[in-house]
Amino acid sequence: MKSGSVIAAAVLLSSAAAMGQTATFDAYPEGAGGEEFVEAGIWFFEYDNRSEPPPSMMMADRADGTLAGQPGFSAPNALAFGGWVPGSGVSFGQFGSLHIEPVSGRADTASIHVYDFGNLHNNRTLTLEAFLGGQLVASDTVTLSTGSFVRHNLLSVGGAEFDELLLSAGPGGDDVVYILIDTVTVRLETLTLDPPSPGTAGVNNILSAHGATPGARVHFIYGLRSGSTNVPGCPGVTVGMNAPIIAGSQVADVFGDTDLTRFVPPAASGRRVLLQAVEQSSCTVSNLVDFTFN
Repeated sequence: MKSGSVIAAAVLLSSAAAMGQTATFDAYPEGAGGEEFVEAGIWFFEYDNRSEPPPSMMMADRADGTLAGQPGFSAPNALAFGGWVPGSGVSFGQFGSLHIEPVSGRADTASIHVYDFGNLHNNRTLTLEAFLGGQLVASDTVTLSTGSFVRHNLLSVGGAEFDELLLSAGPGGDDVVYILIDTVTVRLETLTLDPPSPGTAGVNNILSAHGATPGARVHFIYGLRSGSTNVPGCPGVTVGMNAPIIAGSQVADVFGDTDLTRFVPPAASGRRVLLQAVEQSSCTVSNLVDFTFN
C-alpha cells in the first residue's frame, strides 16, 4: 500500500466543478491526495482514522476492478482513506469521521455512496449528519452487516438548509469502519435570495441568489406593492408583487450562485421594497424578500 502524495496547497481543484456539486474523484491521477480535497464545490477535510491525531490522508484510488457495477460508482476512481493500491484493486481504509462543506456556504440536500467490505464489521454504523450554525438539522444512519462481500450503502439528508456535514462511524465514538466513498452530491435545490447587502441607501448594494441551475440566467426583480404577477412563459408561476421591475440579470456559476450589484439612491432610505429572483428557463422563483433600506 502506498501513501498518497501531498498536494502543495493541500487542496485539489478539478474541472469536474463544471458538472455542478457532485464529486466523483475521476479527474485525478490515482494516488493523488492530501489532507483536504475540494472538488465540484465540495470541501472534504478533517478525515480522522481514530488511530492517530487528525487530519489523516485521503487519495483517489482506481476502483473499477472492485466496484464496477455497484450502484452510484463512477469509474474509474473512488475516494480512499489512508492509502491506495496501484491498478484496479482498492484499499478499504480505516475510517472514523470526515467533515464535508459546500464551498458556496450552504445547501439543502446531500447524498454519499459508501462501499464497505462487510467481513470487517460487526454491526457498526455510518451516520451522515447535517448542521446549520453548529445545530443538528438532519441525519441518516445505516448499519453495516458482516459478510465476505463488498456492500453499497447510500446515505442522504435533505429538507433543511445546512452549512456542514459530518460522516462518522459508530455506534461508539472510538469505532471505525473500512470504506471507500464515491459520487458525493451536495447542492442547494431551492432558489434562494438573500437580503441586500449592506442594506444601506446611497451606496452600492449586492443581491445574492443561490440554488440556481448552473449556467442559467437569473433575473433580479423588485416592486413596491404586494400582489401577484404571472411569470411570462411559465403558466401558474407568479411572483409576490404588483408591477415588478427587473433590476438586472446574471448567469449562475457552476455552484448555482450569482450576484447583482446596483446603486441604491439615498431617497430609498426608509422605503420598503419587495425583492425576488426568477430563473425563467426553469420557471423557478425564489423566496420573497421584504426589506426596508437604512
